[in-house]
Amino acid sequence: MAPQVFIEIVYFVMISIVIGFIIAFYIITRKRGGGRPNPANEGHAEKKGMEKGEKRWLIFLFIIVVVGNILMLSPILPSSQYALWLKEEPKITITIEVRNYEFVFPEKPITIPAGVPVEFIVISQDLVYGFGVFKKDGLMVFQMQVVPNPYVNRIVWIFDEPGYYDVRSTEYSGPKHPYLYFPDAIRVVGG
Repeated sequence: MAPQVFIEIVYFVMISIVIGFIIAFYIITRKRGGGRPNPANEGHAEKKGMEKGEKRWLIFLFIIVVVGNILMLSPILPSSQYALWLKEEPKITITIEVRNYEFVFPEKPITIPAGVPVEFIVISQDLVYGFGVFKKDGLMVFQMQVVPNPYVNRIVWIFDEPGYYDVRSTEYSGPKHPYLYFPDAIRVVGG
């Protein structure tokens, strides 16, 4: 089973359990009519269950939990959709090495066709770096943390827009970090 599918199943089970507990709490604490009067409470109305304000708070919190989970953790997020529903294997694999504050690209610029799944494997020999791909206007397309060997740092991405993209380290890695900027490192063609 794919890791993303497992995560989605765990997510669904946890949300179902929370919703079940909230419904059970509401049923147990709601006001019930009838019953024998208690002589100790003579002259006072006996309160049973939740008051109106408590019910409102419970409903409000329930809505916040459900909406928050739908927005933050569900498959409607673009990254989750991509990871969950991607059936294609990467058509291109690009390996980039990072060592001594330098990205070693296989070619400059790396030419990639638009609309094709591309796997980036970034290998660090010494420090923790970041691998961030940015549009020319500075908007980040994606990024990942690059941990030193023996870890394999990989990400699969589909570029939709043709053009040139910059690469820079998104993780502070020491005094030479500001120089880890490579303009026009990736060229996406077609589209």
